[in-house]
Amino acid sequence: MTDTDPTTTAAEECPAFPFRDWEGVDPAPAYARLRAERPVLQVRLPSGGRAWLVTRHADARRVFADQRLSRAASCANKDDFQGINPPAGSLFALDPPEHTAVRALVNKTFTVRRVEDLKPWIAQRAERLATRLARQGPPADLVSGYAQPLSMSVLCRLLGVPEADHGRFIEWSHALLSTADAGEEIEATRQRLGQYVARLIEARRAVPADDLVSALVQAVDREDAAPHQAILLVMAILVAGHDAMANQLADTAYLMMTHPGMADRLRDEPELIPAAVEEIVRYTSLIAVGGFPRVALEDVPIGDVVIKAGDTVIAAIDSANRDEEVFPDPDELRVDRRPRGHLAFGHGTHRCLGAQLARAELGITISALLDTLPGMRLAVPPADLEWDRASFGRGLLSLPITW
Repeated sequence: MTDTDPTTTAAEECPAFPFRDWEGVDPAPAYARLRAERPVLQVRLPSGGRAWLVTRHADARRVFADQRLSRAASCANKDDFQGINPPAGSLFALDPPEHTAVRALVNKTFTVRRVEDLKPWIAQRAERLATRLARQGPPADLVSGYAQPLSMSVLCRLLGVPEADHGRFIEWSHALLSTADAGEEIEATRQRLGQYVARLIEARRAVPADDLVSALVQAVDREDAAPHQAILLVMAILVAGHDAMANQLADTAYLMMTHPGMADRLRDEPELIPAAVEEIVRYTSLIAVGGFPRVALEDVPIGDVVIKAGDTVIAAIDSANRDEEVFPDPDELRVDRRPRGHLAFGHGTHRCLGAQLARAELGITISALLDTLPGMRLAVPPADLEWDRASFGRGLLSLPITW
């Protein structure tokens, strides 16, 4: 590490992480200072261990792209974030070349065409949920009445999960991303979800349908891949997709109501919605713990620090997306910014496989809310909103609205 200020206390020298002093969709204030003064520093994890925290955009991109920084090695080390790391052998826990082979199975099935074919159904579902809120009358909770059911119904439609099981999937997904539950509870939830998915896969193997699970089963069988990969892939899509998308949908509505003129401009200039989606995902800090940890397989220089072999490193996406060296006035939300190079969907080998679906869902949501609830506004002061502080992701526990 570089020389330190002798007046710095031990706690400041190796601060506790994750930072807890964030507000709303904004990252912790400490990130701005760290990017300027100590862009790579050691932090103390909840387990008591240490990790290198990377806060600048360029350095974060390098962490994501450098194959000497291993997800697989991190997932073998349960001391990083108890329960957060996915199970060994899953898509998020693999390095090339194993990751390349498994990712290829997804790429052959989770296609742009599949997302395009799903868009009319998403639009219909989004409009129906928004219309139901309008008919019920204000006040309404946009989280439980719109964001949660839309996110889960889209994923379940994609995967072929019966609508009767959507509620269970919401509970399982949220439990697996909790930072409050004990490791044993998370593992029990993971086993219940795995058993359900295994039964669904066997049903689709026997009687294929027009859904992603059927396509994955066929791809796994055709490529003679390990049978458990289909189970792990479906679980990864569910867990990675639901909570993050539900949080982003609610946060997007929150931004539309708390940034004067934003909703009116998007209503008057709907052609700006695709750019607005990119700016919203850049601006919104969804991940409470920076990002998935990696372990160095050999010494790797990042910035002015050498990450030693065996050390853990975390690239803070929420900090990188507010880097003033890349995004001028990064703390301003500009729906016409077109923020090229943001890291909301990651970068490199583990770039989010559902990025196109997320973009489609967000764009459709903005249009649906503008059309159906044109006078939408918060039903409580912003300071009274409750944010989830006990999860890997960060979102609103509820979003009371009126119109």
